[in-house]
Amino acid sequence: MRTKWFVLIGVIAALWSTPALAQSPPKVIQLDFKADVQADGMLANIQPDASLSPQLQAIVSKRVAQWRYRTGTWQGKPVPGKVSQRIVADVVPVASGSFAFRVKEVMTVPVFVDARRARAAPRMGPPRYPMEALVQGIEATLVYAIRRDAQGKPLEVEFVDAEVPDAWRRQFDVASLQAIKQWRLEPVEVDGQVIDCRLLAPITFRVGGGNVPASKADHDLRPYLPRFPDACPLKPVLETQAAGTLL
Repeated sequence: MRTKWFVLIGVIAALWSTPALAQSPPKVIQLDFKADVQADGMLANIQPDASLSPQLQAIVSKRVAQWRYRTGTWQGKPVPGKVSQRIVADVVPVASGSFAFRVKEVMTVPVFVDARRARAAPRMGPPRYPMEALVQGIEATLVYAIRRDAQGKPLEVEFVDAEVPDAWRRQFDVASLQAIKQWRLEPVEVDGQVIDCRLLAPITFRVGGGNVPASKADHDLRPYLPRFPDACPLKPVLETQAAGTLL
C-alpha cells in the first residue's frame, strides 16, 4: 500500500505562520511517534510526539494509520507488537508559497554504539567502542542469540553473525559480550503468557552522531530464523514504501 500524494496546503501553511519561518522554513523535519502494531500489521493507539504542534500530530496520525507493518511470529502465528519510530521528512515548496513534507526516511534504533553518543533499549547498556577501531573509523554489526533466565539475566549467549572486517571481529565481539553479560532482559509475552525464547540481538557500532539510516538500523534478522526455531518474535518492520511520499 502506497501513501497518496495529498497536499494539505491550508494546514501546512499555518505551521509557519510567523514571517521568519514563512520566509525560511527548515529544510528537514523530524516527526516521532509510537504505536501498537496489530496482528494484521495495521497501527492502533498512534501517539505522535507530544512536543509537535497539534497540526503536525494530526498529520502524522492520519498518514501512519495507512501504513502496514510486518509482524513477528510465534509458532506460525503473527504476534502484535509496538513501534517507536522517527519520520525524517524534507520540507518541499508547493503552490502559493506553502510547504509539504516528503518522507525521506523512517528511522528505527536498535542497540548500537555511537562514537559521540550511545543509545540502547532500557536495561540493555551499549558496549564500549574499541578505541583503536574508533580511531580508524571501523564500524561493525554483530548478531547474537540470547536466552534469559527467570531474572532476566543472559543465560546462554551464542554468536550468530557479523558484518565486520575479520581483523577486527574479536575486538568487537569481546566488547559486545562484556556488555551483554550486564544486560537484564524483559520477559517476552504472547497472548499474555511469558514464553521461553531466544532473543536475536543485533549490536551496531557506528562512528559519528545523528540518526541511524534504516540500512544500518533495520538489520534483517529473518535469515537466521530457520537456525533458531525458538527465536523470540521479531519486532515489527514497516512494509509500506513510505520514502518519497508526502505526508
